Amino acid sequence: MIHTDWGWLALVGSAVLLPHRAGRLAGAGLGALVLALAALRVTYGASGLPADFAAGELALVLIGMTALVGGMVRGARGRRGVLAATLAAAGLVLVRGRIGTILHAAPLGTSAAAFGIVGGLAVLAAAATHWVLARLRMPASTSGGVADRRSIGVAAAGVLVAATGSHVFLVGFGALVASAAAWATPTRPRALSAGVPLVLCVVVLIPAAWLLLAIAGEQGLALNTVSDLPLSPAAETLLAPLLLLAAWSVAGLWPLSRVNMAGITGAAGLLLMARVAAPALPEGLDHWRPLAFPLLGVGIWQGIASGRLTAIMVGGALMALCAGSAEAPAAAWCLGGAALAADLVAPLWPGAAGWVRRAALLAAGYGVWPATAAGLRAEVVYTAMVVAGAAVLLVAGSRVDPSHGQIDISRFDR
Repeated sequence: MIHTDWGWLALVGSAVLLPHRAGRLAGAGLGALVLALAALRVTYGASGLPADFAAGELALVLIGMTALVGGMVRGARGRRGVLAATLAAAGLVLVRGRIGTILHAAPLGTSAAAFGIVGGLAVLAAAATHWVLARLRMPASTSGGVADRRSIGVAAAGVLVAATGSHVFLVGFGALVASAAAWATPTRPRALSAGVPLVLCVVVLIPAAWLLLAIAGEQGLALNTVSDLPLSPAAETLLAPLLLLAAWSVAGLWPLSRVNMAGITGAAGLLLMARVAAPALPEGLDHWRPLAFPLLGVGIWQGIASGRLTAIMVGGALMALCAGSAEAPAAAWCLGGAALAADLVAPLWPGAAGWVRRAALLAAGYGVWPATAAGLRAEVVYTAMVVAGAAVLLVAGSRVDPSHGQIDISRFDR
């Protein structure tokens, strides 16, 4: 697995180095590859592959490698193109063991049929998605403007409180501060819709805090004892959606996609999930996961279509934390940390923004590996649909017309 991790990191690095259109095509290929490799890791390990499963895995590998090579050919210009191709080759060499396991277990006839079916469906899905996106020409679902430094500082302070506080109330207070800072920034309209995330945070966190305090009693709500709270299954089922709503409201995902500084505010929501919900409410998260996964998946798809990269990262981290699998913390660290760094650095240090954003993409891309594995352990169908849909959107999406106000993903190349 060490070789696979390093191989995946090299593959992600190759896609990050490519220009916009080539990078999208290579990224779509990585989506197919990560589904195959993560499914192999989660389901069967390195041996005992059923023939039908191996054939489907091989089809995903071949489609992924085709898109990856296509991206390399399209973007192979100059030093960055050469370096990207070198990293891609190194990555494929490092993951050859996993690919070899699939290849040896896949029968030729079944694999050819699977490749034809999966490949045909992928082409049809990409064509249909491109047709829809070209005709929707939807207005931007992005924030109303770039936040000022004071608002960024206040939001970052909220994240710091949520990250270092030793009490449940401090973590919740940090999330509230971050959401309030995003609403109060002077560069965004202070309409009612702009304040919905803050209002939702207040509305759900106050009853959640009251119920937790009532249940804890003399034990208190120190974070080091939160996993020992005497919570019944009914209480967990009631509390889990409240904390999920609070974290989702500041993540910048559909339909609350006008959240400014989604990478910063979303990090506060992730800390609320990781430090309070995950250890205290595992059964509650299990109960609500079948509803949370499709909602988060739709938000991620809409974020890809409109180019809101930090919101996509936060959404992926939230899905991993909802999964509750062993890989969830690593995924949340990579994806959430990348989103936080991207939104912090761009307005504060514009000169370093390009390099930091590429580093954020690299970290987030690596985080897709444990996030996919975590999701497949918990919700196979929803996870596969989200990853496959993201890959299709990457292929189908084109450079966004600035007249429609959407963010062009190629800004990460500048």
